Amino acid sequence: MEREGYLARDKTNLRYEIGLKILAIARGALRQVDSRKTVDPVLERLAQDTGLDVIICVLEQEQVLVVNRIVSPDFLNSDVGTGTEFPAHATSAGKVLLAHLPPAELLTLLDTNALVKNTPKTLVGREDLLTNLDSIRQQGYADCFEEFELGLRSIAVPIVDSGRSVWAALSTIGSTQDDAWQDLPALVNILKVSAREISHSMHAVSLDRFTRRLGE
Repeated sequence: MEREGYLARDKTNLRYEIGLKILAIARGALRQVDSRKTVDPVLERLAQDTGLDVIICVLEQEQVLVVNRIVSPDFLNSDVGTGTEFPAHATSAGKVLLAHLPPAELLTLLDTNALVKNTPKTLVGREDLLTNLDSIRQQGYADCFEEFELGLRSIAVPIVDSGRSVWAALSTIGSTQDDAWQDLPALVNILKVSAREISHSMHAVSLDRFTRRLGE
């Protein structure tokens, strides 16, 4: 179960804890009220404005795990849902998260996991991928054109916590023929604004919960 992501071992006390996959499944079945009120409206607005699917992902070993998804009425892909995993090196969300890993952790991950070539456009060369990740880190977003699946394109930006650490990625996905890609700078800007709004709202929710606990 640990290998499949249902359990995670705490490195300090070696005890098992609930893994991200179970948390993602729980997120889909029992969505927290605070999260729904603060995050979902941002995702719904983003899907409506862009006509693209919107997902939030976290990094789980060499995969990215979908923890939230809003379906655009213009792009229906039933293969993606809460708990779905994708190879990190072939997706924009995955690349954003890889790009912000500590260098030693990133190199270890690349050295211990095979980079599968999903399409002819997937980057599987170690140095090529590292160069790409460096560019992503500098420009603040990732753009994957048919690297995971032919006919699909996605962009992603980081979501940071109150300490400015990247903990998740916000991504839009759609057909390569979608009109939204015509003005990429504008689309990236909308995504970055949405990511900042999510970061601020989640931080506000955390502070509110902490304050309520102090008052108990």
